[in-house]
Amino acid sequence: MKFEGGNIFSITFSNQDSLLEIADKLLENNDFNLKLMSRMPPRRLLEHIDISKIELFWLTERDTEYSMPPNLESINREIISSKNVDETIIIIDGFEWLIDLHGKENILNFINDVSDSLHGSKVRVIFPIDELSFDSVWISRMKKIVRHINLDSPVSNFKEFEESTDISIQKESPREQMEFDLGVDGAPRLSILSRLPQTGFTQALLVKRILQWRRMGLDVSELEPALNYDTNQAYELYCLIEEKVRRVVDLENYLYQNSHEIDSSELSTTLFRIKQLTGIEELEKKYYSN
Repeated sequence: MKFEGGNIFSITFSNQDSLLEIADKLLENNDFNLKLMSRMPPRRLLEHIDISKIELFWLTERDTEYSMPPNLESINREIISSKNVDETIIIIDGFEWLIDLHGKENILNFINDVSDSLHGSKVRVIFPIDELSFDSVWISRMKKIVRHINLDSPVSNFKEFEESTDISIQKESPREQMEFDLGVDGAPRLSILSRLPQTGFTQALLVKRILQWRRMGLDVSELEPALNYDTNQAYELYCLIEEKVRRVVDLENYLYQNSHEIDSSELSTTLFRIKQLTGIEELEKKYYSN
């Protein structure tokens, strides 16, 4: 089966991570514009994929920069507007949730309408789905409208359904990318990473560094606006956050080295607090002055 434009595809997936692996692999193909409609807020998505490379729609009733109401009219409107764009892939996450909101029959009618509107276009729509969540009769009716791709290993086999890529990409798991010692609270121990030089500094490098810090458990949301800055401004903000991280790493090392002198409740509270990158000066005065 070719991954041809003008079609709707359903893809079997087992969990949210496997869906995001699919999205992450598709980002490697620069021939496609990628749109992701997801129940997951941007801040959480940033822990898994580079959202700066996609057009993101957060399906929520909240009014934010990336939000889209989770009604079928809004979703259909965005899909139709994409017909004027070159090669496009739209992933619609939360299929089961949309069915709960709108009902099975309304979803089937919606899929029918989308299928008709996509005919002859360069747009591909993907519904990730867990078939075990639905009765076989309904699944059979849905498959008469969509092209179903059953992937036991989504990322490694997805290339079979792409039209114009020879690239085989093996994605490392977060555990393979970085390994961390665990602290007394079960969270990863902090470590100092090499500073990114200004020469060659790019948004892609910044995203990777944000992901690395997040995997340590650090709240670096203060750095996220840099993704929309020019290179010099982004690097300036990065350096400010990098200095904060260096200080909290030193603080954490001090806390562990002197843990026998610190109450266990206070230790746990302080370890959590420093990962928020707040109150650093206050904590430095409290512990370093002793």
